[in-house]
Amino acid sequence: MPRRRRIKAPVLSRLTWAWLGSLVLFAGAVGVFVYSARTGEGPGRIALPVDHIEIFARNTPPAPGTEERIEAPVLREPPAGAQQLAQAPSGEETEDGLVLIYPGANDLRTDEEDGLLYDESDLEPEDDGVRYSADDVIITIPGARKATSVTAASLTPVARPIPDPDSALLRVTALGKTPRVAADGRRPVSYYAKPFDGARSKPRVAIVVGGLGLNAAVTERAIDDLPPEISLSFAPYAKNLDFWTKKARDAGHEVLIELPMESYGANAQALGAAALLTSREPQENLQRLDWLLARFGGYFAATNYMGAKFSADADALAPILERLKNSGVGYVDDTGAAARSAGGLPLATVTRMIPAAIDDADLRQVQRELAALESAAERDGFALGKTYAYAATIDEIASWSRGLEKKGIAQAPASALLRTAAPGR
Repeated sequence: MPRRRRIKAPVLSRLTWAWLGSLVLFAGAVGVFVYSARTGEGPGRIALPVDHIEIFARNTPPAPGTEERIEAPVLREPPAGAQQLAQAPSGEETEDGLVLIYPGANDLRTDEEDGLLYDESDLEPEDDGVRYSADDVIITIPGARKATSVTAASLTPVARPIPDPDSALLRVTALGKTPRVAADGRRPVSYYAKPFDGARSKPRVAIVVGGLGLNAAVTERAIDDLPPEISLSFAPYAKNLDFWTKKARDAGHEVLIELPMESYGANAQALGAAALLTSREPQENLQRLDWLLARFGGYFAATNYMGAKFSADADALAPILERLKNSGVGYVDDTGAAARSAGGLPLATVTRMIPAAIDDADLRQVQRELAALESAAERDGFALGKTYAYAATIDEIASWSRGLEKKGIAQAPASALLRTAAPGR
């Protein structure tokens, strides 16, 4: 019986099959590309500000025999050089298939209308104009429909920012721009105040933290660590006030300007050249007031720094408060004497002064004053505290604030406690 010969495919046939397989794969890729182009379900882009990136510490394996503890993620500032990296037109693919594109000056052009930068390649014909700035990281996510501008994620609720200075609420003087009532009736005391959404049936507590701007580290700590309901007051002689006050408003804090005033037994020279003194004529004090009010914009009220002697002199204080009233701003007084001269001015009087904590003994005093502030709020329905910025005081107030809700006390901004003073003395 003849042996059957095993039939082998010729070499040419194997090459043919390989070519056919390649053609099928190529056709499939073309089909995916065409489908994405027609349906818009291809990769899209999301704009994410570099300075809001949340950086988490990498987990390291625990040593054998030790207990592993998982800590809550900590939000940190981006590392040095992150802003410079954002300017480089480069990309980096992550393990999840996300592509981080850092747009540079060559990739972006300026929109003539709003001054923002955007990438022309990212604007589809049907797009309504997604804008990217040079500080954006653009994340390409497979399957996203179209470019979408989003806000960076956060572990804490995003505070509603306070508006930037409005030119309609400013008047030009020889010493700078000072606040005024707008032609449409808007007033800085309302426009720059933080809205209070809490239940007015609850006792309300407000706190003003002052002396900010003089120490950069403490100022940043107050802005970042204190809840946005805490009102922040800035020293007029500090540097970079426009920067710091904008940072505070962007974080949701309403801001005040401090007015250095003469006090008993204090060296008037230590209050600076713009101090308001009883020995000066009213016009001289008003001129210095204009310089103080022009130091920065966007504040809802002024507050005294020192000033027991000046506030007790009604003839000296009345022109100052009248100018504030006509300018549309409020006043927070910690001397208890301003109410006699504040006819028609939105005014709040401090209930308790909270000491600055330098050591443990001072910290215990801070705790006692905060407890007294709670008692005053429960008794009267509201209470206003004031202190000056020290790191330990800031930490204690931040910790204390977190427990107010459980006690049935609402934390309010200082503007929520302003009352219009009755006319006359």
